[in-house]
Amino acid sequence: MGIEILSFTIKDVYDNVEYLASLGKTQTAVVKRDAEIGVAQANRDAGIREAECEKSAMDIKYSTDTKIEDNSRGFKMQKANFDTEVNTANAEAQMAYELQAAKIQQRIRNEEIQIQVVERRKQIEIEEQEIKRKLG
Repeated sequence: MGIEILSFTIKDVYDNVEYLASLGKTQTAVVKRDAEIGVAQANRDAGIREAECEKSAMDIKYSTDTKIEDNSRGFKMQKANFDTEVNTANAEAQMAYELQAAKIQQRIRNEEIQIQVVERRKQIEIEEQEIKRKLG
């Protein structure tokens, strides 16, 4: 007869000098330190990347603003040139109108003078005929 042990479970292992607890403390400290270093490096890299992105965004914004201002200035210059051309054409048209009106007024005045001359000649003819009739 004998005893045969098929399985057994160890529920707790301890020692009075805490040797077993001390074995993992060094490794745990190294892992915590490495984790903290990794987090700090990741935060630093994220900060650097964020600053680079902000700089890139600001560069693009300034470049875009510069292009907008350049185009706006070009538009205003071109509009001023067109306005000058339009105003010049309007002034020329007004002068041409006034010149044409003066020419027409001159023709009318010439025609009025011609009418007066014709009326005066007719009046002289009538007077001459009246004189001849009275004399003759």
